[in-house]
Amino acid sequence: MVTKMIFGTINSLRWITPALSGANMGSEGWAAEGTTLNGQGFVRNSRGSHKEYLFEWGIGSPLLAAQLMKSYRDGVYGDGPYYFVDPNIYNKNVLPARWAFPGMVTNDEGPSHVDGVQPDSIFTSGWQTNDLPTTGAQYDLSATTAGYRDDFQTVFIPIPPGFTLHLGAFYSKTGTGGVFVSPVSSLGAVGAAVALTELAVGATEIVADTFSGGAGVRIWFGRSTTTASTLTVRALIGRLIPTAQTPSIAFLEGPWIGGMGNAGCKFVGVPTMTATSSFDGGMAGYAVTLKEAEA
Repeated sequence: MVTKMIFGTINSLRWITPALSGANMGSEGWAAEGTTLNGQGFVRNSRGSHKEYLFEWGIGSPLLAAQLMKSYRDGVYGDGPYYFVDPNIYNKNVLPARWAFPGMVTNDEGPSHVDGVQPDSIFTSGWQTNDLPTTGAQYDLSATTAGYRDDFQTVFIPIPPGFTLHLGAFYSKTGTGGVFVSPVSSLGAVGAAVALTELAVGATEIVADTFSGGAGVRIWFGRSTTTASTLTVRALIGRLIPTAQTPSIAFLEGPWIGGMGNAGCKFVGVPTMTATSSFDGGMAGYAVTLKEAEA
C-alpha cells in the first residue's frame, strides 16, 4: 500500500504526505445553457476539460512540510509545471484525459497532440471488448517533423522511485508513424525514443511496455523518419506498480479506464497556512489550490 504521494518539478520530485481525504479533485470545462426564443432548451459543453485540485493538510502537520509547499510555489525548485500522481489511481489510468482518449481533441474540441495537424475522428470497430472509446484520432503526419519535436507536444508522466510504469497504446500506423516514449532524467534531459507496442482493439493484455528510472517519461505522437506516415490512436493507458512486485493478471488485463491523471499543474494563488502548535518544532495546517494548465 502506497502511503506517500510523489510531488514536485521534473528536477525535484519527492515523496510527500498525501492531503486529507475528501480533497476536491474534479474537472472543469466550458459550459453554456439556456432557452431559445421559441422556448426550446439548449446545452453546450466543451468535450475537453482540465483538472482542479484543492488539497488540505491537517493541523498536526509539520511546519516544515507547509514551508516546503510554499517553497515549491515560490519557484525554489523550478517554475513548474508541478507534477503528482494520486496513489489511488496507480492501478487504473495515470494519464491525463486527452492523452488516454485522443479522440477527445477531434472536431477542434481540444489542442491537437501534433502541432499544426487537426486529426480526423474515426470509429473504433470492436471497442466493446476492452470498453475502449468509440472514436479515435487519425493524424496525417506527411508535414510533421521527424523525431522528437518539443516538450510542448508531449505529456510528462512522473515515475515514483522504486516503481515501474506500464503503458498500453491501442493504435495503428503507416510508414514510421507511432506513439513514442522518451525517458526523462532527473536533470530534465530527454533520452532516445521508443515506439510503444501496437495493441489491437481486442488485445488480451492492455499494458505491454514498461519504463522505470529517471524522473519519468514523455509520451508523444509522430514519426521517426520523413517517410510518408499516418497514425490512428484509439486509446492509451498507464499504470504504476512497485518494480519488485510481479503484476497480477487483473493489473495487465482490461477493461480500459479513462485518464484520471493530469498533464502538470500550476499553483492558483499562494498556499494558506495556519500555525497550530509549537510542539516538535512547530505544527500547522495548510492548503493549496492547483490547476492543470497549459500555460
